[in-house]
Amino acid sequence: MNETRMRALGYPTRRYKLSAYVLACVLAGVAGLLYANLTGYASPAYLSWTVSGELIVMVVLGGMGTVAGPLIGTLALLGCEEWLKSLTEHWPLILGPLIVLVVLLARRGLLGLLGATGEAEARA
Repeated sequence: MNETRMRALGYPTRRYKLSAYVLACVLAGVAGLLYANLTGYASPAYLSWTVSGELIVMVVLGGMGTVAGPLIGTLALLGCEEWLKSLTEHWPLILGPLIVLVVLLARRGLLGLLGATGEAEARA
């Protein structure tokens, strides 16, 4: 939503943004706690920039502005990665151009290719 419009309507946008930020931090902390408990080890390598880049690729690949887009992008990226790993050890050389092709040819991601209408279109 448009923050200026929401403020003009009288909504406390700062409080909502702060609440969303705190909720996201709590969820991330719980996820980190559970992951460290599962593996019995916590490493700074989990915080590398490539992890953030991979998450952005998942969102863009599936379709931004939709709820199901990141889920579709995650399933597609991880599934394709595992499938290519089973075929060849040079899987990044194949996966990289595939991602670029999807981003160039499908502006709304894989969800747009499937013909699904996203929430962004419904709002417009």
